[in-house]
Amino acid sequence: MADAAAVPFGARWKLRISAVLWFLLLAGFLLGLPVLLDVSWLVVAGLLVVALVLGLLIASLVRLVFRGQRRQPFLMSYLKAVLGTLFGLGIVVALPIYYAAVLTDLKPLTVPQATLSNGKQTVVFQGMMHVGSEPFYKGVVYDLEKALTEGYVIYYEGVQGSPEGDKWFNDTLAGGGDLSANYQMLSDVCGLKFQLDYFQLLRADMTAHPERHVAADVSTADMMHEYERLVAADPGFAARVQPAKADAAATTSSSEGLSGLIGLLDGGTAEQKRIAGYACRGFLTWTLGRPDAPSPLDPVILDYRNRALADRISKDTHPLIYITYGAGHLPGLLQDLKAIDPTWEIQSVKWQRVVEAPDDVSGRLSS
Repeated sequence: MADAAAVPFGARWKLRISAVLWFLLLAGFLLGLPVLLDVSWLVVAGLLVVALVLGLLIASLVRLVFRGQRRQPFLMSYLKAVLGTLFGLGIVVALPIYYAAVLTDLKPLTVPQATLSNGKQTVVFQGMMHVGSEPFYKGVVYDLEKALTEGYVIYYEGVQGSPEGDKWFNDTLAGGGDLSANYQMLSDVCGLKFQLDYFQLLRADMTAHPERHVAADVSTADMMHEYERLVAADPGFAARVQPAKADAAATTSSSEGLSGLIGLLDGGTAEQKRIAGYACRGFLTWTLGRPDAPSPLDPVILDYRNRALADRISKDTHPLIYITYGAGHLPGLLQDLKAIDPTWEIQSVKWQRVVEAPDDVSGRLSS
């Protein structure tokens, strides 16, 4: 007790706070270490080299600022600076991966399945994404098969190619590249699935009953003509879309770079693929979960296609229609349907989770 009383009150609190900080740094580093090692032991080695270099600078600055630090040997100050820097860098590098892993559970990405009706027709709008979890697509296919047995006609999203408009579409909107191939590679890295793989389960019914499966989207030529019409009719639109065209053209090189990165990750170890999957799913959840910023090309990409879809529905004699379209089309579609017939309204909405970690279930057979 006499020794404790001899230590000044302020010094005791400094020691306690220092001990707590070192404990938190060590605990955070140890929690992140398995992630860093799963990526590669070279990451840990690289962080150690950086810590050894920065430690010299940090130790010198600390000894210059704090008089008490100059009472201990420089080697001790340097060792503490290296360890503190190594622990801090490890936490900084591993934290985004941990955050991405929990983000898909904390803020799940969802799409609506909405039932619309005007009393004469019933439309089920199934929000879609190009890449998603296996349970989501299995649920969608199950609902589609059930809808077919109930007499629904299925409308599919997908801009249809045409010799006249394909080049314009790729140069102006798509930024070049094979989108389907990129989506497939992205799904592999993220531990997810590509939606077209699951729609193949309906191929037999498409062949037997083609009249029940409708490619309801516009063509690339249709979009090109609408784009040209808007450019000629609205100088403001023409001025706004020039930067958007440049951005789309620039995505060609970035898309190629992304394909190369995805290919590199796809060839990694099982641990690296697992870490990449966490990061990828978290990035998708964060990116797609944010409100969409308006694009200058929305009048062509969204508004025109929504009007065309609403017009097709209003002219269809089938009373039951099931639509699989991007979730972002629903508000505009409802507005355009109401413009044709004000009695259209949403009767119900069910939200479905799109992105989640794949199930990893294993067991052991008894001998």
